[in-house]
Amino acid sequence: MINFNHLLKFCFASLIFFLIVTVGKAQESPNFSDSYLTPPEEISEEILAPSHLNVSFDHFSPDGNFVVNRKRSGITPLSSFAKPYYNIAGLQIDKKANRGRSLTTQRATTGLELVDTRTGEIRELRTPNNITISNVEWAPDASKIAWLGHTEDATHIYVTDLSSGNSRQITRRPLLATMHNSIQWAADSRSLFAVLIPERRGSEPVRPETPSELIVRSTTDGNNSLRTYQSLLEDRFEGELLEYYITGQLVKIDTQNRRARNIGSPAMIRNVDAAPSGDHVIVQTIQKPFSYIVPVSRFGWTEEIWDLDGEALVTLRTSEANEGDSDEEYMEDNGRRNIQWRPDGEGLSLLVKPEEKDEEETEDQSEEEEDSEESKIADRVIQWLPPFGENDQNVIYESEREMRSVAYSADSDILFITQRRGGNEELFAVYADNTEETFRIYRYDTNDFYANPGNLSYQTSPAGRWAVRLNDEGSHVFLTGTEYFENVEEKAPRPFIDRVEIETGESERIFQSSEDYYESVESILTSNSDQIIIERQSSDEYPNFWIVDLNSNDRTQLTENRDYNEALAKAPRDRFKVTRADGIEFWMEVVMPPEWDGEPLPGFIWHYPREYNDQEDYNESLRRHNKNSYPRIGTRTADIMAKAGYAVLKPDWPIVGDSGTSNDNFVWSIVQNSTAVIDSSEARGYVDRHRMAIGGHSYGAFGTSNAMIHTSFFKAGIAGAGNYNRTLTPLGFQRERSDLWRGMDRYMQMSPIFWADRLDGALLMYHGAEDQNVGTWPTNSRRMFHALNGIGKTAAMYMYPHEAHGPAAEETLLDMWTRWVDWLDVHVK
Repeated sequence: MINFNHLLKFCFASLIFFLIVTVGKAQESPNFSDSYLTPPEEISEEILAPSHLNVSFDHFSPDGNFVVNRKRSGITPLSSFAKPYYNIAGLQIDKKANRGRSLTTQRATTGLELVDTRTGEIRELRTPNNITISNVEWAPDASKIAWLGHTEDATHIYVTDLSSGNSRQITRRPLLATMHNSIQWAADSRSLFAVLIPERRGSEPVRPETPSELIVRSTTDGNNSLRTYQSLLEDRFEGELLEYYITGQLVKIDTQNRRARNIGSPAMIRNVDAAPSGDHVIVQTIQKPFSYIVPVSRFGWTEEIWDLDGEALVTLRTSEANEGDSDEEYMEDNGRRNIQWRPDGEGLSLLVKPEEKDEEETEDQSEEEEDSEESKIADRVIQWLPPFGENDQNVIYESEREMRSVAYSADSDILFITQRRGGNEELFAVYADNTEETFRIYRYDTNDFYANPGNLSYQTSPAGRWAVRLNDEGSHVFLTGTEYFENVEEKAPRPFIDRVEIETGESERIFQSSEDYYESVESILTSNSDQIIIERQSSDEYPNFWIVDLNSNDRTQLTENRDYNEALAKAPRDRFKVTRADGIEFWMEVVMPPEWDGEPLPGFIWHYPREYNDQEDYNESLRRHNKNSYPRIGTRTADIMAKAGYAVLKPDWPIVGDSGTSNDNFVWSIVQNSTAVIDSSEARGYVDRHRMAIGGHSYGAFGTSNAMIHTSFFKAGIAGAGNYNRTLTPLGFQRERSDLWRGMDRYMQMSPIFWADRLDGALLMYHGAEDQNVGTWPTNSRRMFHALNGIGKTAAMYMYPHEAHGPAAEETLLDMWTRWVDWLDVHVK
């Protein structure tokens, strides 16, 4: 008998473990080595393709003259993921470096380059060796950039002067980059705001050897359909540990002399938003008591305006711990909305509704007020000036309708206000010195997908805040958007820029992507919008950046990026529509090996189930399909299986039923989708229907196991990080509205583990040992394997150490593909 617990312990002691049981006719076995494996070169070259060598325009300067290109390394090695960390209340902390684990495990940026947006000329900026880089931020005057530099044991702020290209560390004390890891410039382009490790922090709490407390939980009031969160606070000690690692010191740093001014006392800082003046800061702080049933992202918090002494001048908003069944925060905003620093640096802007009148009023008073101007006011734009007392508020604009948002020109002389009524959205402009007159920029029916006029274009104001872009004369604004077409197979989406005269609303299209390319607007370089940067691609042309002169219509290519997966990207492809027995139509794509000789091949379906109300609902989901997009090959793209000699089938996978009831048809849809995909692919000569496999990740793994249970089409399946028992998510999942007790039959019908005895074919399951995704805890794969093992099915399970919901480390990815190909070659070919 297999000792499952013994093998599970072996998983974490060694690098990887497998379990397998095979019944029936003996056959060649896959490689079940417990060492990390490497696939053949034709597969590994796709996974390790050095696409990171391409230039990416990530951070444009405020003046539009330059853009920063981050020089990246390849796939993150397993050693970065294996670095010890804490997972407390859903917050993963690199404890040695006092930063979020993601800053340690993300694909590393090892250098910075400055690209001239007019010529494409590249100049390398000097940065320290053996350091990784993130969070690049331009100073408002475009003379320098600040960024975070990460070493093994600390994170510091560096500033690079663009005239010299030199970089220097400006923090003497490391950052506390666990919860808040951003840096923010003041308008003077000299001062920075950040959160550092407190000066007298003390030692990390130590768990007592003898417990002094027990774990206590009690139910909350009402019916709270909480999701199945992992890694919640376990006990009081973990709460102390969390507090230690999220308590930081807010500082204002002078980048010239490196002096850091402490702002107030250390606090559990959730977010920071500094005023352009540099004299005040909006600070969100986590509040106690901590919750034991939701992650830190749903803990209670308070938002205040602090002065540079750390004195709280006013409380803007508060939120209690969100322990209910809604993702919306339980927030008290004191009637304030759309809170933002004004782009001219003159205080705060906010929307505030007039206070409601006392209900106890006479009939005469009520009638009199109905006709008063005051009673017609539904909403106000307020300017709130320091020191943010009740008498420091100025009414800038009043409206008889509620406003959704307000934006400003750089000098804040023009307000741009968005309102909605019914299904109509309206954007209009108001001049601050004449608020009696409004000027409509657009009005459209939000239910008409094809009528969307686009969004206002923004630029950085001299104070370093986002402001609506105006032309040099201040008479026009610019809308950027994408035009979509009903026949997506014939016409691709076409990004555009419209120039709109503020006072007349007259619109002129000054740029639109060509019909044969997808040209997305990446940046507008000039205030008049006569020079722009686009990323241009087509179905057979790899994306590159171009500068476009809209006066002459000249296009100049700035980058020479190339596709390192070109052979696979340009392999034979076909996209066609298939029809199920119930009349539902959906699309699929087939990818064949680059050297396909026309003979039918073993097929591999890669899918992800999605719920739709009906055919129309599905059709609407296709409206953004872009036939001019270039095929991108990533480290987990199913197309790679074509290099192993398989026809890769990538169908949409609709689960169709009336709103709220689509899961009643889950099994039916699985059967019908499988039938339609295989029939259609066989009819076109792509697959041998007697040699079929199916696979999917997450909900796709759920679909894979169901397909192998409820059909007999598949000789093998690959299921990654799946849920196999819906009773482990008893309060709902995906779009399922019913809980387990109101939908027990549905929960059981959809749960593969209840039907595991009907599994037909060989199932490979893989899972990240530290998967934090709600609903797909690793115990799902362990219990499903335990069941398959007990009833004599052919199955294997691989649990990858240090991996989360999606495999990411280089060693893991290479091993995963090796085992995928090996599994299918044995059980399908």
